[in-house]
Amino acid sequence: MTPLTDLADAPERDQGRSTFTEILEHLLDATPGAVAAVLVDHDGETVDYAGALEPFDLKVAAAHWQIVLAELRAIEPLGAMRALVVAARARSYVLRALHEGYAVMLVMHRLSGFAYSERALHDAAARFSKEAGWPPPHDATRWFQAEVEPLESDRMRPARVRVSGAWHRVEVIGAMVGLPLRERGYRVRLQNGVETILVRERLGRWFADEHIEHGK
Repeated sequence: MTPLTDLADAPERDQGRSTFTEILEHLLDATPGAVAAVLVDHDGETVDYAGALEPFDLKVAAAHWQIVLAELRAIEPLGAMRALVVAARARSYVLRALHEGYAVMLVMHRLSGFAYSERALHDAAARFSKEAGWPPPHDATRWFQAEVEPLESDRMRPARVRVSGAWHRVEVIGAMVGLPLRERGYRVRLQNGVETILVRERLGRWFADEHIEHGK
């Protein structure tokens, strides 16, 4: 695959944009180290894609790794497997199984594959399910990307969260323990009394355990 230095330099698309394109771009934005993303069906056909790689190369890679994922899931002890990470010489690949044999594939920089955001993939899976009319993902914990403004005095602590286009102050009522190194998590209360958990990942992306985008 031939990488491009900036999404603005991405090659001309060979298919029209869709809501799936926006979801894939959202996933790329939430995943440092990712250069492209593909939604692929159970036959290995690309439904949509986003990123700074040639469309043909992306579609070939997605078809190949979708076959590998399907073959692994057909093995009885691995049937419940939902994700596959492959570290190759030039690129790393992350695949997450979706509904009815569909999958989303991330193409990562060579050393970034094992640093992908599971929360970002949870968020994308929920968005795909809503758009396609699939049942919600069965994962025990769901995460949704959130726009958070931290305190000026402590960039790891939330001050406001964006809800339906407006910023709302949050009150921190507790801190989470047991998170990975350089992650921070808080139980917060919004101005309307709604409580949620906000987690800041090590590279600065924030996620909530509730879909607060359309809150009030």
